[in-house]
Amino acid sequence: MNIEEKLITPIYGKYDAIVVGAGPAGCGAAIALGRSGLKTLLIEKFNCLGGAWTTGFMNPFFDFANKTGFVKESVTELKKEKQFGGFWDMSFNYEFMKHILEKKMLEANVEILYNTTFSKTLVKDKTIYGIVFENIEGRFAVLSKYVFDCTGDGNVASSAGCPFEIGNNGDYKDCQAMTLMFLVGNIPEKYKDGLMIYDKLNEAYRRANKQIPFKVPYLIPVPNSHFGVIQFTHMYEYNPLNTSDLTKATIEGRQQLIDAFTYLKKYDEEFKDLELITSSSVLGVRESRRIIGEYTLNIDDILNGSTFFDAVAYVTFNVDIHAKTNNGQKCFSVKPYEIPLRSLIPNGYKGLIVAGRCISGSQEAMASYRVTGNCAQMGENAGYYVAEALKQNKDIHDISLDIKLFEN
Repeated sequence: MNIEEKLITPIYGKYDAIVVGAGPAGCGAAIALGRSGLKTLLIEKFNCLGGAWTTGFMNPFFDFANKTGFVKESVTELKKEKQFGGFWDMSFNYEFMKHILEKKMLEANVEILYNTTFSKTLVKDKTIYGIVFENIEGRFAVLSKYVFDCTGDGNVASSAGCPFEIGNNGDYKDCQAMTLMFLVGNIPEKYKDGLMIYDKLNEAYRRANKQIPFKVPYLIPVPNSHFGVIQFTHMYEYNPLNTSDLTKATIEGRQQLIDAFTYLKKYDEEFKDLELITSSSVLGVRESRRIIGEYTLNIDDILNGSTFFDAVAYVTFNVDIHAKTNNGQKCFSVKPYEIPLRSLIPNGYKGLIVAGRCISGSQEAMASYRVTGNCAQMGENAGYYVAEALKQNKDIHDISLDIKLFEN
């Protein structure tokens, strides 16, 4: 039975740009838009900025080296606070990251709304003119000239009707494994710089007569502390676009982390005093929708180091696929390449930019550009493109920017 409901939705406000999702891509986009003088609204369903960086406990800061702009600034400020380094010399403190991002956003005059959930896209004739969101005050429409979909899952684009790909030929079971990161304390001093922890976990699981679910786990300490995050849990063949599956994956992940902590503490003398602090607030989903854009990055692009006239990001991170076939990782090298703005523009649509892992690319390409440094950079530079288009009152395709993506 369907229930018809007529909703009267008040208008919250009108903006030059709305950014949905405050992860690395969303933060980059909002800062660029705000610094360019645009009236910008950033909505986030949690109570902090940073997304995978903060609510997801994602360390280290992959593919940050030699990047310019917002990525370089964030790392510089973390280093200034002595909150960057540690594991592979590229990890950071989560709370300081939240604080630095908020400070930058406020300095850029970006309006932030926490605890606010995206509901639907406002679209007419494939032109996006706003969104509907919900929070403790109710349900509101908000209008804008551009909307940035930085949800990671392409939720805004999907709501607008944009076509997308998932997995291999539409099979979500081919998507990469999900991970629930978890914090541990009282890390032994000898491992303060991190540890590939497979040997220890594998032996602990063997003694517990259990099968280990992932063969490339890492202990990643937070700089200047005695706590860190463990990347270990791996949940396979769950549908990233199904709420029931996401719930089941989270429950399985929590069981896996309890097992890992218990066995490690019980069977490894060096970790007998290990403390379990908490799991991340958000499930780590590596792969879901890939929106079909004006240009789709492919395997040839990442192997041959393609460059583009409208480049918005420079990628050096290799392909890293967390696959069920070997309960490990399938990795191969790329030649540093660029991401074009056209891969962030859903094909046939206006007023919408997609930034983050859900841009237009093949499954292999996505497994390279999906990491946080690349998401942040593409969001920021797409923001500058939109700002210039609005300032000149031109179509975004008619804008040419000379953006320095990296330093030699």
